[in-house]
Amino acid sequence: MSQQEKIYVMKFGGSSLAGPKEIVQSASIVSEYSKGRSGLIVVCSAMGDTTDHLLKAIDFAKKGNIDNARQLIAEIKNHHQITLEKTVEDVEKRERCTEWISERFDELDKILLGISLLRDLSPRSSDYFLSFGEKLSTNIFDATLQSLGLKTKYLTGGEAGILTDESFGSAEPVAKPTNEKLRTTLLPLLKSDVIPVVTGYIAETLDSHEIITLGRGGSDYTATLIAAAIDANEVLLWSDVDGIMSADPKIIKNAKILEQISYLEAMEMSAFGAKAMQPRALEPAARKGIPVRIKNTFNPKVPGTLILSSDSVVNGVKTGVKAVGSLTNVGVINISGTSIVGSPGTAVKIFEILKELGVGILMMSQSVSENNVSLVIKRNELPKVVRAFRKDLLLEDTDGYDTEGAKESHSSRASANKNTKFSKLDYEDDVSIVAVLGRGMIGTPGIAGRVFSTVAKQGINIRMIAQGSSEINISFVIKDKDRNKAVAALHEEFVV
Repeated sequence: MSQQEKIYVMKFGGSSLAGPKEIVQSASIVSEYSKGRSGLIVVCSAMGDTTDHLLKAIDFAKKGNIDNARQLIAEIKNHHQITLEKTVEDVEKRERCTEWISERFDELDKILLGISLLRDLSPRSSDYFLSFGEKLSTNIFDATLQSLGLKTKYLTGGEAGILTDESFGSAEPVAKPTNEKLRTTLLPLLKSDVIPVVTGYIAETLDSHEIITLGRGGSDYTATLIAAAIDANEVLLWSDVDGIMSADPKIIKNAKILEQISYLEAMEMSAFGAKAMQPRALEPAARKGIPVRIKNTFNPKVPGTLILSSDSVVNGVKTGVKAVGSLTNVGVINISGTSIVGSPGTAVKIFEILKELGVGILMMSQSVSENNVSLVIKRNELPKVVRAFRKDLLLEDTDGYDTEGAKESHSSRASANKNTKFSKLDYEDDVSIVAVLGRGMIGTPGIAGRVFSTVAKQGINIRMIAQGSSEINISFVIKDKDRNKAVAALHEEFVV
C-alpha cells in the first residue's frame, strides 16, 4: 500500500447492486474513495432479488417443473446481461465478462436439470447453486470498476481466504487458517494498489475446498471477517437507508437516524428489524474494535450510523433508551400445571421438542413458582409447536391445532396422570413484541417503571415481559392492535 493512510472494507448490499443505475452509483463511490490514498476491499452481495429467484428456481426443479425453473433463470440471465451492457463501457472487458456469465448460466442449467431428474437437493448442492448470485454480481461490478480505470482483482470468498467447517447453509469460519489466508491473499494486493473485489456470502470448506455459504447476513460476515483479519480501519456497509433509525419510520414519522451506537445495541436492534447487522456478522469487528458504519449508497453525503465499542454518553449526556423496536408475526404459548413444580428437566424437554422441530425461541419466561412457562415464537411455526406440545407435554393425543387461528387465547386441559407434566396450554396468534433498547439503560433506575407506566397510560395490557441480563433490552408482548400506539408512546417518552 503505497502511502495509504487507511484501509476500508466496503460491502455493497443487493439494493446497491440491483441494476445498472445502482451499480454505476456504487462504482462511483469506490472510485471516489480510491482517490484518497486509501486501501480498499470491496465485498458484493447478489443483485437485488437474485437469491430469492434462485431459491424459487430450485423449488420448481425439485417438483420436476424444469420449464418454470428455466424461465426464472432466463429472466435472471437477461437482467444481468442488460446490466453488464449498461455498466461496462470497455468493449473488450464487456465481451470477456459476457462470455464468463454465459458459461455460468450454462452451468446453472445443468444443475437444475439434475435437480429436476432426482427431485432432490442436498445442502451441499444448494449452497453451490446459490453461490452463483454473488459470483455474477461481483464479476459485473469488478468489470465496471476496471472500465473506470481502477486496478481490481475478482475473488470468491474462498479464494480470498475464508475457510470454514462443513455446515452447509450456515458455515462457520475456522479462525486461524482463515485469518492467515486472508492476510496472505489480500495484503499483497493492497500493497500493489489493487482493489480486491470479493464475493460476499460465499466461502470454501477447509478440508475439501468445496463452495459453501455463510448463511443469513453472509455478505456482512464476509466484510467483517476480512476487516478483522487485516486490521482494517473501518467497515462501510452500503445499502438503501441513511442509517439505523430510532424506530420504524413506517410507524414513527419523526424517527431519527442514530449517529452512534455500540456493538451490543446494534446486535439487539437487528433482532427487531433494524437495518443493522446480524450479531454473528458483527462479532469479528467487535472483537477487534473495528468501527462499522452504515451508509446510504444513494445519499452518500449523510454520515450514517457509526457502530463501535462506545459507552452510552454522547456530549456528556447519558443517552438511556436509544430506540424502540417491534416485531409482528409472532405467537405466544403459555403452558402451566402444578405437577411440574420442582420437576427437573421440564425446560429441557421443551427445548428438545423445539430443537427437533427446528424452531427458535424469540422470548421465554418462567414463573418463580415453576408452574408456568411462556415462550414466543414465529407465528407461522405456532401450529406445529402447539401440536407437538399437546402430544408430548399435555395430552397423549388431541384433535390438533385450530387452523382457523385465534382471536383470543385457546385452552386445552387434561386430568393429571403419570405422563402429564402440564395441565393447561394457551396460545395467542394475534400478538406483537415491543422493546426499548439502549446501552444507557444499564444501571439506570426507573427505566422499567417509565416503560410500563407509559404503556399503561395508553390502556394497553401486557401479556408477557422479558429482560436479558445485559440490561440493554426490555421486551414485552401486547396485542397486535396496540403495537403502533405503544411504539409511538414509548418513542415520545424516551427518544424525541
